[in-house]
Amino acid sequence: MNIDKKSAGYLEGWISIAVNTVLFIVKYVYGTMYNSIAVVADAFHTLSDSLTSAVVIFGFWISYRPADKEHPFGHGRAEIVASIAIGGMLAMVGLEFIQRSTSKLLSREGFAFSWILITVLIISTIVKEVLARWAGNLGSRYNAASLIADAWHHRSDAIATALLAIAMAFGGGLWWLDGALGLAVSILIIYTSLKLVIESGSELLGRGATKHEEDAVKKIIYSISSDVKDVHHIHVHRYGDHVEITLHIRLDPETPLQKAHEIASKLERTIREKLGWEATIHVEPS
Repeated sequence: MNIDKKSAGYLEGWISIAVNTVLFIVKYVYGTMYNSIAVVADAFHTLSDSLTSAVVIFGFWISYRPADKEHPFGHGRAEIVASIAIGGMLAMVGLEFIQRSTSKLLSREGFAFSWILITVLIISTIVKEVLARWAGNLGSRYNAASLIADAWHHRSDAIATALLAIAMAFGGGLWWLDGALGLAVSILIIYTSLKLVIESGSELLGRGATKHEEDAVKKIIYSISSDVKDVHHIHVHRYGDHVEITLHIRLDPETPLQKAHEIASKLERTIREKLGWEATIHVEPS
């Protein structure tokens, strides 16, 4: 299915909300039916994931609004802000896992065995992991940090539900297993959330051009004009799908002003055609 990035964001958000709502209803009904507070609590944890998916939808809605007087380069960075918000929520999930895991270890309490509840939990785990992989693949395909962050939220819920199923399956025999695994997973979740926030924050603050990007730009310029003696001071500014690039080129000091302007304009046009970036080129004497 070929869809654009905006449609992918909306699709992931709405499907995630729908799936989380259905799983909440199923786990809540069976948890109440079998008087399991743990399963009911896990149901509400699943429902809370709908909040992060709503943030994804809102972030994509803002980021694809057209440019205006106050935001001449568009609103593309709203999607990055959304990914930071989701990363922060993921960190809170990790901290909650630490609290719950520590409490379970200190209480030395096991769970009552029930094949029905275990089956419900296993199905929920599989569904959420499939949802996580799908959201992660969409995020990687469209370079959407908020979708990758939401995928980790789905995975954290899948892990929490899987741990609950394991604890219920082993009952009181290995009372410490759920808490120990929970602490290990907590560390992974917090690490992932910090990684997401740092990477998205770097993009929001304005990271420098990568070597690959610099090489691509230089290759285009040197292949178009033999008059260019040097290319430097390359800055890339990203606003979601809209990218602005500024750079300096050096020409022979005797180059007429009109010719220098024509060279710069041709290079800007070629960069726009080949990379889809809006370029602004400053000319210097070599």
